[in-house]
Amino acid sequence: MRVATLVGATVALPALGHSAMADTLEASAAQRVATGKPVLFTADQDALVADLADVIIPTTNTPGAKAAKVNEIIDVVLKDCYKKPDQQRFIDGLTQTQKMSQDAYGKTFSQLDNAQRIEIMKKLEADAKAQKAEMARAVAGQQDVQIPAAKRNVTPFFSMLKDLTLMGYFTSEIGATQALEYVAIPGRYDGCVPLKPGQKAWAI
Repeated sequence: MRVATLVGATVALPALGHSAMADTLEASAAQRVATGKPVLFTADQDALVADLADVIIPTTNTPGAKAAKVNEIIDVVLKDCYKKPDQQRFIDGLTQTQKMSQDAYGKTFSQLDNAQRIEIMKKLEADAKAQKAEMARAVAGQQDVQIPAAKRNVTPFFSMLKDLTLMGYFTSEIGATQALEYVAIPGRYDGCVPLKPGQKAWAI
């Protein structure tokens, strides 16, 4: 796992100092590699995150999120860069996803076909949008919305999942070198470079 790359991508997250964060991420990644086990998730949660991420970035003409082992990156980053309440909200989201799958189809998410998985993801996305809208109304002081102040600025599960998936994928070797244009040793910095039709965005 190329965890050192993540340090630049996670500086905006709730975390330790930059150097301490790098050491902590590297230690957790090394632990995961040595044991073959997740550092935060259970084995079932880890497998579910891999399947969820693969719906967000499926394999097309380039490998998807599961091939890039995005679940491993999410496991480490969530453990070391997020506060306990955020970690719990993510794990509660995984539990809710399984409940939605069972209620809708009588199966776990990983047992669903691709169309069914997409439908569950659409429901998660809709729930996240509704939650954000409700929080915005609460912040605006609308009297019909009763949300404790501590819960008025939280990131919904689906939003966390999507953000972490995109971060994990595009900082992975597969994402940076196959989904994006990659130059191992770049030359001068050009702030605005026109792209040709169909050209991939540049990895940074």
